[in-house]
Formats: sequence, structure tokens, C-alpha cells
Amino acid sequence: MPRPRTVGSGSSASTPSAPRGRPRSEQADRAILAAALDILRDEGYRAVTIDAVAKRAGVARTTIYRRWASSASILVDVLIELGAQVAPAPAGGDPLRAIRLEMRRIAAVSSALPGQLLSAILGEAQHDAQIRHTLLDRLIYPRREATARMIRDAQARGLIRDDVNAHVALDLFYGPIFYRMLMTHEPATERFATQIFERALAGLKPER
Repeated sequence: MPRPRTVGSGSSASTPSAPRGRPRSEQADRAILAAALDILRDEGYRAVTIDAVAKRAGVARTTIYRRWASSASILVDVLIELGAQVAPAPAGGDPLRAIRLEMRRIAAVSSALPGQLLSAILGEAQHDAQIRHTLLDRLIYPRREATARMIRDAQARGLIRDDVNAHVALDLFYGPIFYRMLMTHEPATERFATQIFERALAGLKPER
């Protein structure tokens, strides 16, 4: 799989917001996110500290703290940008094809850097409410809603039963991938994702 592009070229950071009277520097944002990703790749999750990121990015610690509350909050934004590159939200005119493609893409990176980063941040979120809310509000909830829209589209076209809640159907499709990624640590391959898609769809098809 191609190595993800350097992050920092798209969305800007999330928390905390820049103080009044001091304009945000998009260049600094990019440098900080890119530095965090480089350290993550080279040295691992625990090596991504505010001091290390500041040194690698060539910025002051105060510059980082005006944008992010912690190193973990920086890595949430790194994860958001990585996810948009390697497994973007489902889109397109064929909802079932879009869901299947997203499932395969998520499975393909589940054991790679994006999946490892998600696992690490979820661990951090268990005892850091700010990280938990940021992760939910900025990544998990928006992605779930994007996929739920595809499921509702499939329901409107008669491709999936309309008596099943869209989020329940979503969990049937995606739950096994994340169960393997986060619980059993078994490989969640693209082939596995395809099998889950086919089995879940078989149970969700409208009765004729």
C-alpha cells in the first residue's frame, strides 16, 4: 500500500483555538503535524512529546500550546488527516460499492500506522476526557454519519431492508473489522472485509 502523504496540507488543528489578536499560522500548523507524524513513524507513539515536536518542527512550545492542549491532541489531528488519505469516507453514486470499498480500505490499514495510531489514541482516551471528546466529535461521529448516509441511500433504493436502523446496519458491516483490530489483534485483511460485507449484506437484503 502506498505510504500516506505528509499530513498538514489539508485541515487545520482543532484544539485549543488560537487566542484573540494572534493570527493562526497555517505554515506552523503544517510543520507541527508533519513533525508529529515523522516522530511517530521513526520512534513510536510515546516519543511524540511537545518538546520533541517543537524541536522537530522548529517552533516554540508556546506555538504548539496555542493550538493543541497535549501531544495526544496533536496526534488526533494526524489520525484525521491520515484517515482521509488512506480510507476516506464513503462517497459516490453506488452506496453498496462505496461501503464495500471503505471496509476494504479500513481493513487494509488496520495493522499499519493508521490502525496502530487509532489503537493508541483510544487507549489514551480512556483516561483523558478531552481526547475522547475530540476523537468522537472530529473523527468517529462524522465518519459514522457519512457511512450511515450511504446505508440510508441503499435503503431508499431497496438494496437494504428499511426496517433496520442505519447505525445498526453500520455496526454489522464494520464491527467485525474493529473487533479484530482492537480486541483479538487478528489480521483484518481486505479479503476478510469482503467476506463480512457479503455475509452482512445477505442478512440485510429486503425479503422478496
